[in-house]
Amino acid sequence: MSNKEAIANVQRQLKQLRQEAATPRIPLSKACSDLMQFCQEHQKSDILVTGINPSENPYKETKGCVVL
Repeated sequence: MSNKEAIANVQRQLKQLRQEAATPRIPLSKACSDLMQFCQEHQKSDILVTGINPSENPYKETKGCVVL
């Protein structure tokens, strides 16, 4: 790696670190309470919680063809 490439690499890393340092921070307790509130508000419309209505399930197993 040439000297110019090394300098460019360090400059990119420095730019990334400055962007990360400028990111606003919130306390973990606030983030957790916000996440819990969001989950509770959207729980009724979450398919993973409520399940899929069997009549609307596109992946349900169909009856196979029986040949006698």
